Amino acid sequence: MMMRNLLLPVFEGIEFDNQLSVALDIARAFKSHIDVLFLRPKPQSTLPPVMAAAGVTAAEIEREGRKAEASAHAHFDAWCRENGVAEQRNDLVEITATWSERIGPLESAIARRGRLSDLIIVNKPDSYGSRTERAFDTAVFETGRPTLVVPRYVPAGILDHPVVAWNGSLEAARVVAGAMPLLHKAKRVSVFSVLEEGESTEPDLDLIDWLKWHSINAVLLGPSTVASSIGSELLKIAAHQSATLLVMGAYTHRRLRQMLLPGVTRHVLRHGSLPVLMAH
Repeated sequence: MMMRNLLLPVFEGIEFDNQLSVALDIARAFKSHIDVLFLRPKPQSTLPPVMAAAGVTAAEIEREGRKAEASAHAHFDAWCRENGVAEQRNDLVEITATWSERIGPLESAIARRGRLSDLIIVNKPDSYGSRTERAFDTAVFETGRPTLVVPRYVPAGILDHPVVAWNGSLEAARVVAGAMPLLHKAKRVSVFSVLEEGESTEPDLDLIDWLKWHSINAVLLGPSTVASSIGSELLKIAAHQSATLLVMGAYTHRRLRQMLLPGVTRHVLRHGSLPVLMAH
């Protein structure tokens, strides 16, 4: 089981060193190709009436967009030289990386490229940055591929100790399947299930047994019943266990309900400080 192609959507004005850092850790484990995709909108779509009234033209926005892309591309090239990352080759025996640019709606570009990627690595959604939220939504809901959400500051050794949040849902099953290559590379794997009030307190060993069939000896943490925030409990146990990665299904309840209520996905994205692998 391999992760050969890692997609990194990046944008003007948003740092992507954290995405590159995580991608390099994973690429070293799998001899992966790192596919960096710089996305910028068409100038006409970014020209609000107030800017047009002030005399700003689409041509000026295009020039600034090209300058931003060139600067980001130069930063990427310097990173490749610094880390010994080669240009794309086909022998699959070394880490490679390429840079490309797409102009237009970021949703269509991420969906198209993401569906042919083994893993999509995105920045943690910022409530003040609509592009990061749109990139996360598209990667999770439109590609069918596992999405790794990385915070601004990434701990070393992301594959050392994944903690799997398991509730038996379809989304949790999908993310575990997508995480299998990473779990095989881990030094240790833990499974944690937080039960809502009224659920059986019998320990759920099904996932532990299934992982054993794949030569992964995971440790069960819990289960425990919480009456308050499951998201808060999940982050607490991840910190207590020195987790380096959290693996969980995204929006296992209906997404509208998650937007209206303090759901687990929203809580983890808003308050968590470690990388999170998600799937829907």
